Amino acid sequence: MPDKAAQKQRGSRPSIRDVARRAGVSPGCVSNVINGRRKLDDPIGRAVLQAVRDLGYRRNTMASNLRRSQSRIIGLVIPDFENPFFAELVAKLEHRAEATNYRIVATSSREDADIEAREIDELVGWRVAGVFVIPSLHSRAAELVETSETPFVFLDRIQQNAATDGVGVDNAAASAALMQKLFDTGHRRIVVAYLGDGIANVAERLDGVRAAVGDCAQEVLVDYVPTGDSIEGARAALAAYLDRNPAPDAVFCLFNTATLAAYGLLQERGHVIGKDTALAGFDDSAWMAHVYPPVAAIVQPTEEIARVAWERLLARIEGGDTPPETIRIGCRLEARGSLGPPDRKAGASNDNGA
Repeated sequence: MPDKAAQKQRGSRPSIRDVARRAGVSPGCVSNVINGRRKLDDPIGRAVLQAVRDLGYRRNTMASNLRRSQSRIIGLVIPDFENPFFAELVAKLEHRAEATNYRIVATSSREDADIEAREIDELVGWRVAGVFVIPSLHSRAAELVETSETPFVFLDRIQQNAATDGVGVDNAAASAALMQKLFDTGHRRIVVAYLGDGIANVAERLDGVRAAVGDCAQEVLVDYVPTGDSIEGARAALAAYLDRNPAPDAVFCLFNTATLAAYGLLQERGHVIGKDTALAGFDDSAWMAHVYPPVAAIVQPTEEIARVAWERLLARIEGGDTPPETIRIGCRLEARGSLGPPDRKAGASNDNGA
């Protein structure tokens, strides 16, 4: 079997036929794998990718583009690069792109609808093959892409009734399940911290919370605190709430920045997390599993989101003309130590930050 050393000795670049021989498949199978037309994680896909790595195979992208008159660039517009969930999703999509000989150009809207519109317009102007968008606060992306010939897929913050595909999670079901867990554990006074109005997935998470409250047989009190998108804003909003109200049994943060702000604030004010006050967040971050007690989280399946979204966009690039589809993927709950049952006596001593 030829390898990189043999290819170098021959003075030639490995071909698609070399890859096929190495993987024990047909050249057509190799083409399907590297162009994203078949799964990467089945036996054939893994064999082809291993052969590509072993041989150092690189397709002649310029020649391919000239033959197919098609860009190999995928645009990606996200709200920011600092959010751990967005960063992880970008990394998963880049892995998919590399495996299928595409490249991703990622840019940030900085949660500004005008910047987002400009970035989308520029990417379309570059004639990219397709674009992923995680819409910004008060996004107008759904309107912008309606008449575009460029394929789009919305991620995470799915625009309802948009004339394009969307891939995200079942936000409402995940939030309802977390609230039910709090009720079952004995929590009756709960603060829900959320980013603010104007974002689709936040609205869905709030819907799930409210549905769980409506279905709860026990008497519960749930307060909703809008926090803004920064740690400083979330901390200030939660501090103002704690100054005016009795200490809650639990704090459920609907996005990860608020979870970090709440963790620091509760610790500073002497609340024993998992005893005085439960804490949970929508979205997991590395720090949450490595503090004591570890912080409970709703975990979004970024690998599955990236896979489904990538397959959907490639199908559009290949000319698929099925009606736009919204795809929802289930989350899982990591019920860690911060969800301990409430200590009513201890919690009362912490009212108003005392």
